[in-house]
Amino acid sequence: MNPYPRTLLLLLVVCSCRHSAEQPSTVVLAEARQQLAERGRTDQAVREGFGVGGVIDSAQGVAMARTDSVNTAWLKAYVARWGWPTAAQMGRDAVEAAFLILQHAVHDTAFMRAMLPAIEQAHRRGDLDGGAVAMLTDRVEVKAGHAQIYGTQLSLKSGRWVLDPIADSAAVDARRKSMGLPPLAEYLRLVDSMLRSP
Repeated sequence: MNPYPRTLLLLLVVCSCRHSAEQPSTVVLAEARQQLAERGRTDQAVREGFGVGGVIDSAQGVAMARTDSVNTAWLKAYVARWGWPTAAQMGRDAVEAAFLILQHAVHDTAFMRAMLPAIEQAHRRGDLDGGAVAMLTDRVEVKAGHAQIYGTQLSLKSGRWVLDPIADSAAVDARRKSMGLPPLAEYLRLVDSMLRSP
């Protein structure tokens, strides 16, 4: 059998895929950068003081859920069209804002899980710190009912923030170190100081 028709077909498929992989224009990137900056600010503003002193404000919880839903819908549409944003395209601040939106998309864990490889790749590129990979990995695991890997996730129980179960907790500090995170005890002291009643 002559191999040339198969090779030609493969070449045509590769060329057509490259041609269809349209890159966002500078206008699209500028608009996305602006959107991410604003959505990142909103994401953080709505969380101001949440859970301090072990108290949850239900109205604030509703506002957070509404904000997260709108932000997630926007990010999903952007990623579906253009892929995960990169620092080379729009700066590290924009990538970090996109990560905040993703990390808070707890109503859409399928999206969170689907984006984990993109976050790992962003970390390898230097667009995100290892802590982003650790936090998203843990959140996906906890939301699936599994033990977390890096010890980044806590839940409010009886008015106290407690660490969610950790798989192989004896080795958690080594895993945290590999992601550039401080030891678990230090992290918990920091969390406690932030969430203690003012």
